[in-house]
This record gives sequence, structure tokens and C-alpha cells, in this order.
Amino acid sequence: MSAILKVDNLSYNYDGNASRTANALKNVDFEVQAGEIVGIIGHTGSGKSTLVQQLNGLLKPTSGQVLLSGKDIWEKPKEIRKIRSQVGLVFQYPEYQLFEETVYADIAFGPKNMGLSGGELDHRVREICDLVGVPESFFERSPLDLSGGEKRRVAIAGVMAMQPKIIVFDEPFAGLDPIGRSQVLKMIQDYRAAYHATVLIVSHGMEDLAVLCDRILVLNDGELVLFDTVKKVFTQAELLRSIGLEIPIIARVFEEMRERGTEVPEDIFSVQDAVSFLNSFKQGGGARA
Repeated sequence: MSAILKVDNLSYNYDGNASRTANALKNVDFEVQAGEIVGIIGHTGSGKSTLVQQLNGLLKPTSGQVLLSGKDIWEKPKEIRKIRSQVGLVFQYPEYQLFEETVYADIAFGPKNMGLSGGELDHRVREICDLVGVPESFFERSPLDLSGGEKRRVAIAGVMAMQPKIIVFDEPFAGLDPIGRSQVLKMIQDYRAAYHATVLIVSHGMEDLAVLCDRILVLNDGELVLFDTVKKVFTQAELLRSIGLEIPIIARVFEEMRERGTEVPEDIFSVQDAVSFLNSFKQGGGARA
């Protein structure tokens, strides 16, 4: 299977100054397959936001390449805007970027810039609104009149309406209460399922990533430290802690149980994992089926 996204020996230095290393990337290599959800973690200043801005051409590598379906996204610099409709980027607090007079106009903005109009544009807006739960009653309202969670839903819908092959989220759960987090999580899962999209998520929420992701990429000081399955990454608690990261809370609970002599699995990373294990334990299995 060929990768939909390949980052090849990518390095980046701000202002082209190789002596400035803060947030720079150093010889980063990885591949992402179509339909995957990949988490990106690292301490503050590790290069996470710098990396995701490379993926749709907001930043250009100092050296190395970003390949989308096998083609360098900078092969035709004058056409880099087309890449941004194929690789959508949802910034942290995207609700601050709402600017149109109505919710409908804001969601339609991206597809309209792609050349959609008339019935095709209307269908695209309504299709994504149905998918992510933006009701028609919102269409003529000002985005500024919505609640914080509703604004974020509309802002994310505006990126999804372009139907990018890859959608990248930079801290999509930041500032949300548990209900808002679960709603955004469902939006991401539903979009991936509906369009077989590839999703990359930068987050400090290890619990969210444990539920969502197929694989997790770990950055430290601009370098790729790990890129593997959720299980293989989160079972390396000692390594993660050495670079300022933690494992999910549930995993820490089970880790403490093991330290106290209780025999429990090492691959419990989410509430769902814990419930499944405890149910099987109560039924007398002592382990998950």
C-alpha cells in the first residue's frame, strides 16, 4: 500500500538560520496510510505546530520534502493553494477565525473558493452540516451569536466542507468541556468514516488520542522519537516521561496496580479498555477475551 502522505528527511529552521533551533525540525521521516488517524505528541516547543504547517504548505521545508500521493507539494509553488484544499488544517481555537456574516456563508467560504457554486455548493454545505450536526436553523445566524462549542463545530465544518483527503487538527479539544470534547471527537470519527479521510491530530490529551488513533508520532526537540501503534507508544512510559510527556490517566492507574503486585494487562489506555477488562475479570476470566 502506498502512503498518502510521506515526510522525507524534512528539516526546518526559522528565517533560514540554522543556529536557531527553537521549534525547528531535524531530518523527520514518516509515512501515513490513507484512512489512518495519527496522533502527534511532544512537549511544548518540540516542533508539533511547525510540522503540521509543513503538511499543507503554510511553511516550506528548509530541506527535505512533503509528498502528497507521491508528489512533492512544492513541485509547483504557484499552485500551493490547491494543496490546502486537499490537506485541510484546523488551527487551535478555530472559532476565532470565523468572519462571515452568517454560519452558512462561513461554511461555504472554502468550497466557494475551490470553484463550487449554485446547487453544487449548496449540496456540499448541507452534506457536511448533516454529517457534523450543524442544524439548518443556524444557517442565517451570525457565527458570533453561537456558543463556544457551536462556533468550533461551525469552524471545523468549514474545513471539512472542502472535503480534504487529509485533515490536520492542532489541539482540537483545547478549552472544551467533556461534552464539547466528545462532540468534536465524534465529528472527527464521522468525517473519517464518511470520506475515508486521513486524520492527523496534535494534542496533549493522551486519553483522546488513545481512543481515536491508529498510530502515534512522538516529537522531541524537533526530532522524531517514536512512530508506532498506540499500544507500543504508550507502553514506553519511561521514555515518554524522560521527554516530559505522560501516558493516559487510566494507564497510570493500571501501572500503579501492577507496581503494587496486581496482575493486570499493560495495554489499558482508555476508559473503554478498562471497562472491557473489568467486565471480563468479573465474569471470571481474569483477563479480556
